[in-house]
Amino acid sequence: MERRPPASAYAAAVGMTFAFGLSFVATKTALKGFEPLLLALLRFALAGGILWVVWRLRPSREQLTRRELGRLALVGFVSLTVYFSFENTGIARTSASEAAILIATIPIFVALLGIFARTERASGRQWAGILLSFAGILALVLAAGGAGGGSLTGNLLVLVASVSAAVYSILARRLLVSRSALFVTAWQNLFGALFMAPLALVEALVVGVRRPTAEAAGGVLFLTLVCSIAAYLLLNYAFRFLPAGRVSVFINLTPIVAVASAFVLLGERLTPAQAAAAAVVVAGVWVTNSGGRGADAEAAPRSPSAG
Repeated sequence: MERRPPASAYAAAVGMTFAFGLSFVATKTALKGFEPLLLALLRFALAGGILWVVWRLRPSREQLTRRELGRLALVGFVSLTVYFSFENTGIARTSASEAAILIATIPIFVALLGIFARTERASGRQWAGILLSFAGILALVLAAGGAGGGSLTGNLLVLVASVSAAVYSILARRLLVSRSALFVTAWQNLFGALFMAPLALVEALVVGVRRPTAEAAGGVLFLTLVCSIAAYLLLNYAFRFLPAGRVSVFINLTPIVAVASAFVLLGERLTPAQAAAAAVVVAGVWVTNSGGRGADAEAAPRSPSAG
């Protein structure tokens, strides 16, 4: 008999989404004193080091195999190095609000990956939602440069980050059905930092290193503790029990939290055209994921040994 996912999995997904929503404001704040790639490196290195110590102190920690080492390296590279290279660079060139709305397209790319990989069939409702969402994306990207403070380049960079996040959501579940969220998140951050280090070095040689402010340092700490550690632990925990498509739907809450926090803390405002485009994007995401999907109907396999 199929077991229903625990309520804690849904609670973890909601908590993760709120943390990620606030991360856009924190990133904007941290970028006032750090270059985009250096900021990512500091965040991953600090988070990875803390999580690795916690994992090592566990009395019954998992044993790392060579095969898993390669998978963890790939997950860390895609989910952190690639994703945050584009996201941080994009946010530095656009508004936190627009970046969050574009990140909300991750479920659309998850759906498309499932369709092209032939792991699920696309219904007419799904295709309608996908086309609607992409129409909103196009309108939002073209509306860049208004009162919201966004730019075409920044929005396109954030959009590429969304694609890499969709790839991660597929890759991560293969590990998380049998490994603890702490195990995966620790190694994910360590590999993310390892692959980011040479990129941050090139950045430092080309553009230099700024003297960070206390405000920027606080942003780094928030991103490390709340987003890289707490949010990813919650995300990876949710992935253990819920299909990738269902977890990705919770990203719909991210732009709501991000736009609200950016309005209150940064004074950002969307123009009427940008607000209309954002509504179309979110509506398209909702239509795509609300009609039921074959991949989501299947129970996520779980291992009772995973702690």
